[in-house]
Amino acid sequence: MDSMNTVAEKIEELKKEGFVEDFFFEDGKLKTENDSFEKEDITEIKEYRFEGKSNPDDLSILYQITTKTGKKGTIADGFGPSANQELTEFILQAES
Repeated sequence: MDSMNTVAEKIEELKKEGFVEDFFFEDGKLKTENDSFEKEDITEIKEYRFEGKSNPDDLSILYQITTKTGKKGTIADGFGPSANQELTEFILQAES
């Protein structure tokens, strides 16, 4: 895998590998435009962490996700104090 510079560049790289869904988190579920997923529906999660170039405290995390139905995509979030705590809990439970 090539080295990555930004979240946007990594998302584009993953789209070329078939991770085309733009997941979002709402009402305690991971969603796409047409589908909704519980934590039990997630089969694989990989994490990529990023640090801001101008501000090391500007942290973000990108999740690469695969579902039981074969949907593949990504969702980005803050990391540390700026993280969406509900999404973080969802991901941690889905990973266990």
